[in-house]
Amino acid sequence: MRNEMIGAVVRRAMEHPEFRRRLIENPDDALQTHGFALEERELAEIEQIRTRLGGDDVEQELVTIAEQYGVKPRK
Repeated sequence: MRNEMIGAVVRRAMEHPEFRRRLIENPDDALQTHGFALEERELAEIEQIRTRLGGDDVEQELVTIAEQYGVKPRK
């Protein structure tokens, strides 16, 4: 279940650039606004993911992260 919730957040970030921007800038607000209710362990994992998204190719990094959680990008 934990991977599914984190995967859902990653998928949303892949599919919605505005959510992705808000997730990077203010993760608590972004998650709450989009109806994600995560536990502390999940929030800590989202924080680790968030710190990985500061590079040049955020979309490719999200694809790599998504694959780790078994999320297939929608075409």
